[in-house]
Amino acid sequence: MFKHYWESMMESTAPFMLAWEAYVLFMLCFFISIVIRLNRIENKIIKLVEEYSDLLDYIYEEEERK
Repeated sequence: MFKHYWESMMESTAPFMLAWEAYVLFMLCFFISIVIRLNRIENKIIKLVEEYSDLLDYIYEEEERK
């Protein structure tokens, strides 16, 4: 049974299968790079929010002292 399956897949569709596997691999790499970039952006936003919240706290404390 497996021999028939193997022969039918490899007789005429070997180039197609290789192209499909390459497509799947490149799409996987593409989506992994998107996730990595989104993670970097999120970390930068978190840092900025923390820094600006400290700055805003300082500004509000200065205004309250006046």
